[in-house]
Amino acid sequence: MESSDSARTIQIAVLFEGALAVVAIAIGWLVDQWPMIGFGTTVDQAPQQVQAIGWGLVATGPLLVALVIMERVPWRPLSQLRELTSEVIMRMFAGASVLQLALVAAAAGVGEELLFRGLVQAGISRFLGLAVGMVVASLIFGLCHWLNITYAILAMLAGAYFGAWMVATGNILTPIIAHAAYDFLALVYLIRPDGLIGSKKTEW
Repeated sequence: MESSDSARTIQIAVLFEGALAVVAIAIGWLVDQWPMIGFGTTVDQAPQQVQAIGWGLVATGPLLVALVIMERVPWRPLSQLRELTSEVIMRMFAGASVLQLALVAAAAGVGEELLFRGLVQAGISRFLGLAVGMVVASLIFGLCHWLNITYAILAMLAGAYFGAWMVATGNILTPIIAHAAYDFLALVYLIRPDGLIGSKKTEW
């Protein structure tokens, strides 16, 4: 992919993910469901925000471990998924700089978490209970990430994981940080494997 094509893809991705955040805030305002759960900007709230960010970084670890394991497990559905995601990611982001990948990941973390966790999960949980809220938000999250059924299921599980962290910490910053950090490191790993974790085993 030429650099101009890569830059255009990055711009579209950032604008799209940013639009999700705007939609989440707008709908939240209309239905009285503020998606910035637990977020505060006052001085006395700073320790809680720092703690939420710290937990988000901690939550990234298990996701990266799962990614590395799935890259090496010789199971056909995962092998097919690896080929599909590699093709899609390389087509979209080949040639992108680390900074550009960071922008996409940050936009995805903010936009998707505000929409799916801050608005959908929290909103449904208000009326139908926490379990229903998490299940519905995770199902929608998985369907919206459909590449194939395996990817959708993994995305659904990731959605539940992010949702559980938001509930545990009471702060949307935790899943935002975990989502953004994981997306960034996964993109770098998949596009530049030797520059992050090491060579991947691709023969099965």
